[in-house]
Amino acid sequence: MRARRTMITLLAAGAIATAAAPALAHSGLVSSGPAKGAVVKHLPKTIVLNFSEPLQAVEGADVLLGTRDHAKSARLNPRNAAQVRIATRNDRVGRYTVKVRVLSPDGHRQQVSYTFRVRR
Repeated sequence: MRARRTMITLLAAGAIATAAAPALAHSGLVSSGPAKGAVVKHLPKTIVLNFSEPLQAVEGADVLLGTRDHAKSARLNPRNAAQVRIATRNDRVGRYTVKVRVLSPDGHRQQVSYTFRVRR
């Protein structure tokens, strides 16, 4: 009888923890254009990042080629707050690192980064 109560208590605790897990998760990067590791012929005029849920804000973005930043501006898409759009400048050949700092719906700050290459 005691083992049965213990098992029921453990199952109930597991169910509660599983239900709470999505609320604790942060927004994740779902896709990007250019994609992580992609090789493209030109630096796009706009880099697009799609997240798993709407964000509160974009706190900053860099599109780095070495130490030079090629980002002009970064903002949330006004029609889709789960999408960040980064305007770029000065198309050059090389390996770019995209770094974006966002504020998740739960108030946590996150940084996402990935690389892609421009090769002609």
